[in-house]
Amino acid sequence: MSPAKRGKFITFEGGEGSGKSTQSNMLYQYLLSRNILVDLTREVGGTLSAEKMREVLIYQDLLPMSELLQIMAARYEHVHKRIIPKLNAGTWVICDRFIDSTACYQGSYISDQLPLPKNENP
Repeated sequence: MSPAKRGKFITFEGGEGSGKSTQSNMLYQYLLSRNILVDLTREVGGTLSAEKMREVLIYQDLLPMSELLQIMAARYEHVHKRIIPKLNAGTWVICDRFIDSTACYQGSYISDQLPLPKNENP
Protein backbone atom coordinates (compact mmCIF):
# COMPACT_ATOMS: atom_id res chain seq x y z
CA MET A 1 0.00 0.00 0.00
CA SER A 2 1.27 3.47 -0.78
CA PRO A 3 2.37 5.54 2.23
CA ALA A 4 -0.40 8.06 1.51
CA LYS A 5 -3.09 5.39 1.92
CA ARG A 6 -1.65 3.78 5.03
CA GLY A 7 -3.21 4.58 8.35
CA LYS A 8 -1.54 6.80 10.93
CA PHE A 9 -0.20 5.48 14.23
CA ILE A 10 -0.65 7.80 17.23
CA THR A 11 0.41 6.99 20.77
CA PHE A 12 -0.33 8.73 24.04
CA GLU A 13 2.33 8.49 26.73
CA GLY A 14 2.56 9.83 30.25
CA GLY A 15 2.51 8.98 33.91
CA GLU A 16 -0.40 7.50 35.82
CA GLY A 17 -3.40 9.84 35.85
CA SER A 18 -1.96 12.22 33.25
CA GLY A 19 -4.95 11.94 30.93
CA LYS A 20 -3.73 9.47 28.31
CA SER A 21 -6.97 7.51 28.19
CA THR A 22 -9.08 10.68 28.20
CA GLN A 23 -7.11 12.22 25.33
CA SER A 24 -7.05 8.93 23.41
CA ASN A 25 -10.83 8.67 23.67
CA MET A 26 -11.35 12.31 22.69
CA LEU A 27 -9.17 11.93 19.59
CA TYR A 28 -10.94 8.66 18.72
CA GLN A 29 -14.34 10.36 18.89
CA TYR A 30 -13.08 13.34 16.88
CA LEU A 31 -11.69 11.14 14.09
CA LEU A 32 -14.90 9.11 14.00
CA SER A 33 -16.86 12.36 13.61
CA ARG A 34 -14.68 13.17 10.59
CA ASN A 35 -15.47 9.74 9.05
CA ILE A 36 -11.87 8.59 9.42
CA LEU A 37 -11.38 4.87 9.93
CA VAL A 38 -9.88 4.61 13.41
CA ASP A 39 -9.08 1.92 15.97
CA LEU A 40 -8.52 2.61 19.67
CA THR A 41 -6.25 0.18 21.50
CA ARG A 42 -3.92 0.01 24.50
CA GLU A 43 -0.78 -1.53 25.85
CA VAL A 44 -0.31 -3.89 27.47
CA GLY A 45 -3.21 -5.46 25.60
CA GLY A 46 -4.99 -5.03 22.31
CA THR A 47 -5.39 -8.71 21.41
CA LEU A 48 -6.88 -11.62 23.32
CA SER A 49 -3.46 -13.09 24.10
CA ALA A 50 -1.96 -9.71 25.03
CA GLU A 51 -4.89 -9.03 27.38
CA LYS A 52 -4.17 -12.36 29.12
CA MET A 53 -0.53 -11.30 29.46
CA ARG A 54 -1.75 -8.01 30.95
CA GLU A 55 -3.58 -9.96 33.65
CA VAL A 56 -0.35 -11.78 34.52
CA LEU A 57 1.52 -8.47 34.76
CA ILE A 58 -1.14 -6.97 37.02
CA TYR A 59 -1.82 -9.91 39.31
CA GLN A 60 1.50 -11.77 39.51
CA ASP A 61 4.70 -10.74 41.26
CA LEU A 62 7.18 -11.11 38.41
CA LEU A 63 10.90 -10.52 38.42
CA PRO A 64 11.84 -7.41 36.44
CA MET A 65 13.28 -9.32 33.46
CA SER A 66 10.24 -11.61 33.35
CA GLU A 67 8.01 -8.54 33.36
CA LEU A 68 9.94 -6.99 30.47
CA LEU A 69 9.79 -10.19 28.42
CA GLN A 70 6.05 -10.48 29.06
CA ILE A 71 5.54 -6.89 27.87
CA MET A 72 7.61 -7.50 24.75
CA ALA A 73 5.70 -10.71 23.94
CA ALA A 74 2.39 -8.89 24.36
CA ARG A 75 3.63 -6.03 22.14
CA TYR A 76 4.73 -8.45 19.42
CA GLU A 77 1.24 -10.00 19.38
CA HIS A 78 -0.40 -6.58 19.41
CA VAL A 79 1.73 -5.09 16.64
CA HIS A 80 1.56 -8.07 14.29
CA LYS A 81 -2.04 -9.16 14.86
CA ARG A 82 -3.76 -5.79 15.22
CA ILE A 83 -1.72 -2.64 14.60
CA ILE A 84 0.05 -3.51 11.32
CA PRO A 85 -3.04 -5.04 9.68
CA LYS A 86 -5.11 -1.98 10.60
CA LEU A 87 -2.48 0.46 9.31
CA ASN A 88 -2.11 -1.49 6.08
CA ALA A 89 -5.89 -1.34 5.62
CA GLY A 90 -5.77 2.47 5.88
CA THR A 91 -7.11 2.67 9.44
CA TRP A 92 -5.65 5.14 11.90
CA VAL A 93 -4.59 3.48 15.16
CA ILE A 94 -4.59 5.30 18.49
CA CYS A 95 -2.68 3.49 21.21
CA ASP A 96 -2.89 4.31 24.91
CA ARG A 97 0.81 3.75 25.76
CA PHE A 98 3.47 2.10 23.64
CA ILE A 99 7.22 1.66 23.59
CA ASP A 100 8.01 4.97 25.35
CA SER A 101 6.31 3.68 28.48
CA THR A 102 8.39 0.51 28.36
CA ALA A 103 11.57 2.55 28.01
CA CYS A 104 10.52 4.65 31.01
CA TYR A 105 9.25 1.94 33.35
CA GLN A 106 11.56 -0.94 32.44
CA GLY A 107 14.47 1.09 31.03
CA SER A 108 16.32 1.58 34.29
CA TYR A 109 16.33 -2.16 34.89
CA ILE A 110 17.57 -2.85 31.38
CA SER A 111 20.41 -0.35 31.62
CA ASP A 112 21.51 -1.84 34.95
CA GLN A 113 21.41 -5.45 33.72
CA LEU A 114 22.69 -5.40 30.14
CA PRO A 115 26.40 -4.99 29.48
CA LEU A 116 26.07 -2.09 27.05
CA PRO A 117 29.13 -0.05 26.09
CA LYS A 118 29.33 3.33 27.76
CA ASN A 119 30.26 6.51 25.91
CA GLU A 120 33.43 7.62 27.68
CA ASN A 121 33.64 10.90 25.76
CA PRO A 122 30.22 12.56 26.09
